[in-house]
Amino acid sequence: MNIKITANQAALLLFVFLTSSSIINIPSPMIQFAGNAAWISILVSSAGGMLTILPVILLAKRYPGQNFVAYSRSVVGAPVAVVLSLMMLYYQIHMGAAIVLDIALFLNSSMMRNTDGYWFVLLSFLVAALSVRAGMDKLAGLFPILMGSVMLFVVLIVLLSVNNFTFGHLFPVLPDGIKPMLQGMYFSYGFPYGEVVLFAMLLCFVPDFGKHFEFKALLAVIVNAASLAGTTFVTILVFGPIAGERKYSLFEVARSVDLIDVFSRLEALIGYSLILASFMKTTLVLFTAHQTCAQLLKLKNDRMLVFPLALFMASVSLAAMTRGETKWAYEVTVIHPLWGMSCAVLPMLIVFAVSLARGTKQRKAPVEAPSDAPS
Repeated sequence: MNIKITANQAALLLFVFLTSSSIINIPSPMIQFAGNAAWISILVSSAGGMLTILPVILLAKRYPGQNFVAYSRSVVGAPVAVVLSLMMLYYQIHMGAAIVLDIALFLNSSMMRNTDGYWFVLLSFLVAALSVRAGMDKLAGLFPILMGSVMLFVVLIVLLSVNNFTFGHLFPVLPDGIKPMLQGMYFSYGFPYGEVVLFAMLLCFVPDFGKHFEFKALLAVIVNAASLAGTTFVTILVFGPIAGERKYSLFEVARSVDLIDVFSRLEALIGYSLILASFMKTTLVLFTAHQTCAQLLKLKNDRMLVFPLALFMASVSLAAMTRGETKWAYEVTVIHPLWGMSCAVLPMLIVFAVSLARGTKQRKAPVEAPSDAPS
């Protein structure tokens, strides 16, 4: 694919990637883990997200025009690079399947209860695959606009729910000590901050980062952290001790809005936001997984795997659906962060450390060579 995106578009895509599905899904499990300190856990784990995105950017600048699979071959050798890339591909497939399955479970439980879930899974992956075929350069201009509508509806729901706020729900902050907050940090780093490693498959399409791209990327993480912490904060204010039991928390917050019989039944806005946000993230994950497959197989026609890969992800979603929602919720909240750290963050750190060590040796060599030369 002959794709070029600007540095500003890449930074906006990073915000879309981090915020899209997480702003709807993360408050409830975060509150289950960390209680009233959930919003603090998000702010702390976002610092880990900033530290994670920096190696991704530095490697993209050091090896311009190459993605993770390509430059890892030259850094750690082809055999090790293949193993690391397959680990990342496994994570991408699981992640794409999880996002779409979450859409299906939401629609089955909240809006379209009489429709079989496999329709949502198959149609979601079909639209995502068609979007990837259209080209990431086109989506890079569209997704920030769509994300703007999602954020607009989220802010609207938050403002209209002010009358339902009870600030006494915020206390005590740490009734059971720091351990629940650490558990919340573990979950929120795995979803969404550890996922930024997948941008190693996308930044190769940025021809010119400019001087301040690192600042723009960090700003995207900061705005995302403020958004996630804010929605979690609002969920606690509205529901208090039962906030962790409210799945799809913003959807439930929207259902609680009832102002003068005019502003009511606004949960459809959050339903739209969840579906649209999940579609954007699914498309980005499918794109990165497709690029990983194409690079591993060294395909010249790199569009040929889009639909087969989407179908395989759909089959993973459908298989997980048969195991039940409780089993899937356990895998997403407990196992998914571990998979992210071991199959995505760890391979990136290995390649970055080896690249850094080799770069240091190469810089030292010209300095040490003249010491043996005759004066």
